[in-house]
Amino acid sequence: MALVKAAVIYGPKNIRVEKRDIPDPGDDEVQVDVSFNGICGSDIHEYLEGMDLATVSHPLTHMKAPLIPGHEFSGTISQVGKQVSQLKIGDRVAVEPIIACGKCPECLSGHYNLCEHSIGTDNAAGFLGFSANGGLAEKCNVKAIFAHRLPSDFPLDLGALVEPVSVAAQAVLESHVSAGDDVLIQGAGPIGLFTALMVKIAGVHNIIINDMSKERLDLAKKLGILDTLHAASPRELHELVYAKTNGRGVDIAFDCAGVQPTLAGAIEALKVGGKVTVIALFGEPPVVDIRTLLKKGGSLLTSYGYANKFERVINIIDNHRELFKQVITKKIKLNGLVSEGIEALAHDKKQAKILVDMKPD
Repeated sequence: MALVKAAVIYGPKNIRVEKRDIPDPGDDEVQVDVSFNGICGSDIHEYLEGMDLATVSHPLTHMKAPLIPGHEFSGTISQVGKQVSQLKIGDRVAVEPIIACGKCPECLSGHYNLCEHSIGTDNAAGFLGFSANGGLAEKCNVKAIFAHRLPSDFPLDLGALVEPVSVAAQAVLESHVSAGDDVLIQGAGPIGLFTALMVKIAGVHNIIINDMSKERLDLAKKLGILDTLHAASPRELHELVYAKTNGRGVDIAFDCAGVQPTLAGAIEALKVGGKVTVIALFGEPPVVDIRTLLKKGGSLLTSYGYANKFERVINIIDNHRELFKQVITKKIKLNGLVSEGIEALAHDKKQAKILVDMKPD
């Protein structure tokens, strides 16, 4: 048992920094001394609205709020459970924060991100930080199978990016992006930027990114995504995208924003036979223009989380360290989680990925 400093979420707009007891790891777990934890858009919604936070006992973890939030984290193993043989004390790891039963048909088929028992009866998400204690603490216990060893010289701040980059990688790989494709990305927040980098690495032809924030589009340009748009309406987006693609439209449009206009715009921008892939979580159920999609022979896909992607993503980031490091716009300490982290991301469009440095002062 260790007494550590942690953020604890009790409910909407109620996060406190306090001391919490962290037990020794279970037989199939490792204990991670957390180095960095990234702040995600879903963390903002968890704080502001309590979205996806377990308020009743979760079916797999049997936990509920108050909980330690945080699901994008990396660190160093300080303890190992009795049954753990593939990892050792001192290993540097990126944590895959999935909660899954490992026994249902989806888990057994490798789609553990869609585990039949991972979503709570209150719609709580099947991730650490929402339905079990997460990485916004100095120590966190995780299943050994979800602790992915990093190369010995891999920076731990980049280790905290493996989780959100895996969200983008899952969407790109499941969409069967091919070299030479024309791609539209709706939204230049962190997931949109990571999606842009993933398709760039995959060798697509045109990468067009659309956002209402000049600051976020400026960051996209720094990352080498030069074809930026500031289109407010689906019709305006259609005209601009078709002008950039010789009147054909894009092969694939990724919705990384999750609002009605971005989904409508993605459909409008498609070429005949194109695909829309939705990555973002919508706050309100959207209206889907099936008529337009149908007449284009288009398809609508969704991508939720990731499964079996961490090892591949670690290798991708390892090959492009300086590129991905540019998405990190600020590092803060735990005491500034709300004011310098969550609220900054909610209001300051110059921010992309803010990391909380969890190493003891």
